[in-house]
Amino acid sequence: MDGSNSTPDTRRFEVALQTRQLEISLFWQRSLFFWGFISAAFVAIAALRNDQATLSLLVSGFGFVCSFSWTLVNRGSKYWQEQWETKIEMAERNVTGPFFRTRVEKQRKGLWGGREYSVSKVTIAVSDYVSFVWFCILVRQVWICLGFFQPDRCKLFSIYALSVIPLVYVALLLGLGRVRPVGEVTRGHEGDDPKTEQPTPTGS
Repeated sequence: MDGSNSTPDTRRFEVALQTRQLEISLFWQRSLFFWGFISAAFVAIAALRNDQATLSLLVSGFGFVCSFSWTLVNRGSKYWQEQWETKIEMAERNVTGPFFRTRVEKQRKGLWGGREYSVSKVTIAVSDYVSFVWFCILVRQVWICLGFFQPDRCKLFSIYALSVIPLVYVALLLGLGRVRPVGEVTRGHEGDDPKTEQPTPTGS
């Protein structure tokens, strides 16, 4: 847009668009930052095993703190992204009309086609799961250091838990990881008169 002819609404719209894009970029950069520490902690805990219980406890605590920080940072990034998306929707009324809020009806392309899942929601869910894994590792290392851990008694429980929990979590992802509708859904092909549906309010 020509800056000399831009209106206050246009400038606000442009700033909101640019800042939203920045927040999306930072979302992934922050995830890569934390994954570096978390991956290093996984490698360290696997190398140490039970040979150095106290050092393993230190590493597991570090991994838990990093993963928990990651999930909080993801939620903070998501919050500010949604803030700027709301500002875009407010500013676009006098610039482009309801463009950002309008969604084209999804194309049906079978099993391998696109689905209405939120990339950021799924990433937050993964960070929560990694935090849970590190919490379990931390508890295990505490038990080992205190002398309470007995592998034979815990083996059967661990097998059931490690089999069931991932399946339950995947089911939750399928149900809760969808995108929240933000506006009207435009239907029809080019040349047809578009028809719209009112948005259905759902949780974010």
